[in-house]
Amino acid sequence: MMTHALILADVEGIAEIYNLANMEECSKMYTQEIETCVLVLLENGVDKITVCDVHDRGDQINPKIARKGMFEKGEVRLVSRVDGIPFDSKYDFAFLIGFHGMSDTPGILPHTLRFDFKEIAVVDQRSRINIPIGEVEIYTRWLGSYGIPVMLVAGDREATYEANCFNPYRQTCCIKSYFQTNHFNTISMHDKLSQSLLSSLKLEKSLCLTPDDGEILIEFHNPDITQALVDKGCCKEDDRILFSCCADLVNNLYPLVEILQELNQEMWASNVAFLQTIKTLAKPLKREDLENSEIGPLLNNNLLFIDASSREKIMSKIQSLV
Repeated sequence: MMTHALILADVEGIAEIYNLANMEECSKMYTQEIETCVLVLLENGVDKITVCDVHDRGDQINPKIARKGMFEKGEVRLVSRVDGIPFDSKYDFAFLIGFHGMSDTPGILPHTLRFDFKEIAVVDQRSRINIPIGEVEIYTRWLGSYGIPVMLVAGDREATYEANCFNPYRQTCCIKSYFQTNHFNTISMHDKLSQSLLSSLKLEKSLCLTPDDGEILIEFHNPDITQALVDKGCCKEDDRILFSCCADLVNNLYPLVEILQELNQEMWASNVAFLQTIKTLAKPLKREDLENSEIGPLLNNNLLFIDASSREKIMSKIQSLV
C-alpha cells in the first residue's frame, strides 16, 4: 500500500535563520532543510510526499536548487499556502518543519499568523479557559479535522514546546533556541532532524492525531478591527472574533486576510490624517513633554494599532495643554 506524507514548512524555524533580511539566503537554507526531510522519507518507506510552503505567499522553497531534481519527480509535489493543499488523496501522516513560537514568547521571530493578531486562543472544553496557541497547534488541529496525525514538529524551542503541550506523545526536534549559547552548524542540526524523522515514523499514528474540538478566539492589537469585522459578518465573543474550531479558522484564513488588508489600509489613512492634525495643534508644545506624558506610548504606537479610544485620549490631552 502506498504511503503518502504531507509536510507543512515554514521559514522562521529553519536552522541558521535568525532574521529575514536576506530572503535569498533564507530561501536557500529553507530549501536545503526541506530537501533533507524529503530524502529521509523517500529512503525510508514513504512513497509520495506533498510539501506545502506556508510562509507568506508560499514561494520561498526553490525547486531549482534542490538536489536530484526532487521536486520535479512524480513522488514529490510542491504546493503554495495551505489553501493550495489538494485533498484528492489520503495523507497517512504529516510533519511540521521550520515552525516558530507564537506571539509574545521568547522565540526566534515569534508571531501568530499575522502581525496584527495580538493573540489566538483555544477555549478548553473542560475548564472553559482561553489557552493561547500558535501556528503549531492551529495547524495540528486543522490537520486533525481531516484525520491526519502530525508525527513530528521541528523548529525553534518554543514551537517544539507548543507541539508537546497538548500532545506529549508526538516527536519533536528543537533546531535552535533563543537562549542557546553554543553554535551548532547546519549539518549537525540536519543530522539531528533526520534522526527525529526516523523516530517519528515508528510512533503509533493514532496517538499523534489531535482533535479539533475547541472554539477559537482572535484578539487584535487594534480593538476597532474586531468591530469592523463584526460589521462584515464575523462572530464575536468577549471582544474577540470567534471561530468554531481551527478548521473554521484555517479554511477561512485567506478571505479574512483580504478583509484585514482593506481595513488596515483604511486605518492607516485615518491615523495618518489624525496625526497630521495633532502635529498642527501641538506645534506650541515641546516634543519631550508629550513623549513623557501619559499619551507618549499612544503616540509611539504602530499607526495601525491606534484605535478610536486612543485618538480621543490623545486629542483631549493636546487640547488641555495648548
